[in-house]
Amino acid sequence: MTNYSLALFFHFVGLAMLFVGYGLEWIVSAFLRGAVTTDQVRAWLRVYRTSLPVSGPGLLVLILSGAYLAQISGAMKNGWLSASFLAIFVALGIGFVFILPRVKAIRGSLPEGSAALPANATALLRAPGLPTLIRVRAMLALGIVYLMTVKPDTFLSSLLVLAAAIVLGVLASAPTFSKPKIGVRGSMAAKKWLRKKLPSGAKAHST
Repeated sequence: MTNYSLALFFHFVGLAMLFVGYGLEWIVSAFLRGAVTTDQVRAWLRVYRTSLPVSGPGLLVLILSGAYLAQISGAMKNGWLSASFLAIFVALGIGFVFILPRVKAIRGSLPEGSAALPANATALLRAPGLPTLIRVRAMLALGIVYLMTVKPDTFLSSLLVLAAAIVLGVLASAPTFSKPKIGVRGSMAAKKWLRKKLPSGAKAHST
């Protein structure tokens, strides 16, 4: 096994880890919008917590192996590689500057125990910002894969590819701009929680 093939192997491993982590974030952001109880939100946040230990090391392996492959193949000066590294830094910025603070805000808005969701927590969960950012970052990563595969001739054409990926991410987030449908199961769970908390005299009025 040559150094090139070994680096290529780790490059694909890093890529797989990155998309597994981003995929978890995508799924969690969708289910968080439909959560109706504090316990549901905490459960999905625990799932979300597993994404960073997967996507973080995956991205690091992807960058290191990609830089090595570009160096030995003489692609360091190619426009598509510069655009790819730029997109990676943008993806990191989206994660640390925009996504993580929103997740921390949701976690901090949750009350103690199994209390009902307060209005501020509900507003944070229903806001389209978090799922939109997650989808845009995932599609940006897909755009990087396209650049690595097609290798456009110029830096400008590579930037156009990344811009198209961002637009696709926004389009994929379009359903989040409307009010989420909680669904029958979610509304039943909320009513069940209310029946437990309300006094017996008030239960008849809640049904």
